[in-house]
Amino acid sequence: MRPVALAMRWPSIDLWPLLLLGSILAGVALVLATTEIGGGDYGQWLMTARPYLGEGVPDYRAASAVPPVMPFLLSLVLKLAGDPLVGVHLFAVLLLVALGVSAYLAGTTFFETRWAGLLALIGTLLLTDRFLDLFAFGGLLQAGAIVLLWLGAAALLRAGLAGRWEWAWWAAGGLCIGLAAATHVGTATIIVPAGLLVGLLSATRVAPTWRGRLIRLAPLGAALFVAGVYWLLFLLPGGTELARNPASLAYRGPGRLVEALTAYWPGVLVTALGLAGIIAGGISERRRRAIGSWTLLAAWMGVTVVVVLGAILGGAATDYPRFATPLLAPVVIAAAGAGVIVIREAGGWLAAVLRRGSPAAWSVSLVVALVAASVPPAVIAFGTQANGYRLVDPGSLVQAVSWIDGHVAADATIVAPVREGKWIEGLSGRAALFSSAVRYSFRPEEWRRSLAADALLRSGGALVNEFFFARFTDGAAADAVPRSLVIGVNHGGEYVDLLKVAATGTRIVDADGVTTLATLPNLAGESRGVSSDGNAVSVTSSWSAERHGVPVTFRQIVSVMSGSSTLEVRASAATSTASGFELELTSAELALTGMGLIDDQAELTFAVAGSSAPRIRVVVSGASAALQPTDGGGIRVRSSGGPIRLLITDLSGADSPTIGAEFLDPAELVAAYQVGAVLLVRDPAFEGRRIRLEALGFHLVQTVGPYVVMAPP
Repeated sequence: MRPVALAMRWPSIDLWPLLLLGSILAGVALVLATTEIGGGDYGQWLMTARPYLGEGVPDYRAASAVPPVMPFLLSLVLKLAGDPLVGVHLFAVLLLVALGVSAYLAGTTFFETRWAGLLALIGTLLLTDRFLDLFAFGGLLQAGAIVLLWLGAAALLRAGLAGRWEWAWWAAGGLCIGLAAATHVGTATIIVPAGLLVGLLSATRVAPTWRGRLIRLAPLGAALFVAGVYWLLFLLPGGTELARNPASLAYRGPGRLVEALTAYWPGVLVTALGLAGIIAGGISERRRRAIGSWTLLAAWMGVTVVVVLGAILGGAATDYPRFATPLLAPVVIAAAGAGVIVIREAGGWLAAVLRRGSPAAWSVSLVVALVAASVPPAVIAFGTQANGYRLVDPGSLVQAVSWIDGHVAADATIVAPVREGKWIEGLSGRAALFSSAVRYSFRPEEWRRSLAADALLRSGGALVNEFFFARFTDGAAADAVPRSLVIGVNHGGEYVDLLKVAATGTRIVDADGVTTLATLPNLAGESRGVSSDGNAVSVTSSWSAERHGVPVTFRQIVSVMSGSSTLEVRASAATSTASGFELELTSAELALTGMGLIDDQAELTFAVAGSSAPRIRVVVSGASAALQPTDGGGIRVRSSGGPIRLLITDLSGADSPTIGAEFLDPAELVAAYQVGAVLLVRDPAFEGRRIRLEALGFHLVQTVGPYVVMAPP
């Protein structure tokens, strides 16, 4: 018998893009499929799909304000999966694959080569971190909008090449752009003008008259007309508050957009290459008076920049970091076209210098090396981002929600941490009360619910107005008259804890000013009263005891007025002998970085929060009152005898419409929001919250993994 020779042949040059495409998509999809998801946004999008499954959502959620395309598609996958966790995870994987495929198709169509499509895929999923970040925290709506934008732009470009299927391409392009406009509200402001301009330029390539151009744009116009009607009838009435977030410019403003675009250096290189290609290619086509791919990309990029700059100059209070992916959408495609040229030239140079191989073979090797070098950093970066958003234990949370559904009234509200609270809404459709940063909330009802949850879980009551959120607390205790005061200020629309008047730093001293008669923790709570006239609110607390044979009483009044940037604290001590007292003000959440102390006035500067450093002024008055710096970096307020008046003014705040002057009493909040159960995580804050809730009548009724359910008996 003759031996049979087995020969292994390398794939042809034309097959390499497809092989790499499949391997990259499979690898990245596998990473997402095996990464635990848990961002609160996943729970929110799960909730938006409930109406399409015939299920309810909480009354305070404006489901009609969410564009319908992605929630509807998610509902189909949820029906297929039969399990909400599996379904939303599967949907994210499918959407990631669609994002990669759409980038490939756009790159291939714009530059008529598979290599450009492959480089567009590499730029999207491996060299920039912005697109994968959408899947780390759950930005499914925006990811879907980018998919449809790329597909729509590619179809409109293809239609501009004329040919047998020209009208099918015009219809496909119009449909994709129309659907994209009803997918994500913020991105739609870019998609509509960009789609119209790309369509108009493509029509100009094949139709010399305006009549011919408008006829070809009819499918696009019809799709945008339908999307516009939907916006007017459903999205705008329920979403007019989306541009009113008072904290956006301070915490999610244009500076954060620049940071998002420049923080990851491979992404900066992609951006630089794409912009260089747009400039050079646009100039070349301009000289030839041709409308080609570079011209369309330049127009697309120009429209995007104009819209973003318009929002910035107009002071629109929106989430600017989310503009990163729409800005990168045309740049990534342009970088792919420029990358093809660079790699081809590099391949030819290597073949000539080394006198080995061919330019095409060297080009393939360079692309393979690019993929091999970029995969590990991209995977690590995605894993780090996703881990920061994940739930403590998704499986246990599902079991806890199932238990709550079976044992707690259907109309009862569930108090929970913010991430778990959003998942409770998505998994069960129940009302959830959780504390969420204002910068991530766009509706006044969400701001109020957030402050209510914060007051309920972290305090024995809170005094609030547009500038202050002052919590009365005793740490892990649940005294009827809390002894400590944590003062948060409205810094750029976000409440930030700055000062703490700790009970351990409050002491009553003898006439010599040295001998301690009592500290506040040694005194028993005597009474607490709240007074309000609709414009001003005061909380009066008193404590008393007999110490060293001497009766001691300490009294404190904390007051705020509606719209006032000054919080007032009045304090006095009474004993049967001459005495004084002192309070210590220390930094709470943010570090104290600067102090200017002159006589009875001090100006304090804290570490930067958002785009600037919070500043407050402390002024003390009283016949024998004084301010002194402490060794620990705080301020001591002393009185050698007689009451004092302490004024704390928010110098860096603004009158934000978050909430008016009122006192948030935990017991009243439980009744007002019809709280039927509380879901807690066993973390360092658990014990203190458990004690406070037990004082409100809640008891531990169920433990599921790291989660604890508390409910009234």
